[in-house]
Amino acid sequence: MNILLLSQFFSETRGGGEYVFKLLANSLAKNNNKVWIITNKITGEDYNFHNNVKTIFVKPDLEFRGGLPPGIIDNIRYTSNAIKVGMQIIKKENIDLIHSNNFAPALAGAILSLFTSKPHITTILDIFSLCGQDYWKRWIEQSGVSKIHAFLGPRFEKMILKFPLTAIHTISEATKNDLIKFGAKKPIHVILPSITRTDQKSINVNSSQFVYVGRLVFYKNLEVIIKAISIARKNEPQIKLVIVGEGPHRQTLEELTKTLGLEQNIEFMGYVNADKKTRLLATSCALVFPSLCEGFGLVILEAFDQSKPVLVSNIRPMSDIVSHGENGFVLDPHNENQWADCFLRIIKNSQEASEMGKNGNKLLTMYGQESMYQKIIKMYSDIIKEHA
Repeated sequence: MNILLLSQFFSETRGGGEYVFKLLANSLAKNNNKVWIITNKITGEDYNFHNNVKTIFVKPDLEFRGGLPPGIIDNIRYTSNAIKVGMQIIKKENIDLIHSNNFAPALAGAILSLFTSKPHITTILDIFSLCGQDYWKRWIEQSGVSKIHAFLGPRFEKMILKFPLTAIHTISEATKNDLIKFGAKKPIHVILPSITRTDQKSINVNSSQFVYVGRLVFYKNLEVIIKAISIARKNEPQIKLVIVGEGPHRQTLEELTKTLGLEQNIEFMGYVNADKKTRLLATSCALVFPSLCEGFGLVILEAFDQSKPVLVSNIRPMSDIVSHGENGFVLDPHNENQWADCFLRIIKNSQEASEMGKNGNKLLTMYGQESMYQKIIKMYSDIIKEHA
């Protein structure tokens, strides 16, 4: 097959949707499909692809700013340039199907589909407008966030479902249900994601260290973890939380840490590369992931890859992945005492934590790359046939 992918951030390190797309491209290429990618270049990012992947960088170059999306002008420029280049590629390379993700790429893909009659799939991982009535209000309260995004965000989420789409791709049943609730009428294909498996690190584990990996945005709900560390510290003074990631909510979290006097217990590491992330997961006793809104949470699988238990909020789809007491704990996202109790339980029962981590590792058989690839190819083939 000849597939055209559209994505602004095309990287395994910049977010869940981008991770899925990068893995998708590599899986297609390794199985002798031809892939063309139209993307923005990210400052400081290294790009290494399979020989069957052709990368076309269009302006503007972008800087990754944690959880902040590209600016309005950046989105307009990407859309315009992607349409211009995409038209040339579709005509020249006999493209079979267009696959987009996120807002501007979905718009570009829809217009390309309209003018070329090629089937167009878009990947949607989250519907933020369903993450609470005050989601967009709280979004603009974060540092450096434009009010325009809060105005356009919910409108564009509605608009994207009205684009010329052949189908929608997502990675959890929870998001599929959200899409239907939000008014999606097109066929929705749920295909479980995968991760790049890594060797388990043979290094010493800090039995009192927990780690969070992800964007620092308000809906990741890290306040409950910081408060839980404050409570647990009374019994375990050496307890430590390592926070990996960047985003507009970092300043608020750092201020809360100082207010509670936790500077010695909580470390903000900012962005780290893939190897450093794996090492931090390996040296920690568990991953914490208290998000209030999520399309999946791929870092959960990365923690299981290092045989670590995971503590998550009692919210789908995280609660679909983690089984309480078996491979981690599923907790009330607003109850810091509950989180603190589980921190202490893991610290005091390292053997139980180790067994839960091993159970999580066994679960990864459900998320194999070959299985994901076969389902993606079947989705593509069925859509191409139906479209013809």
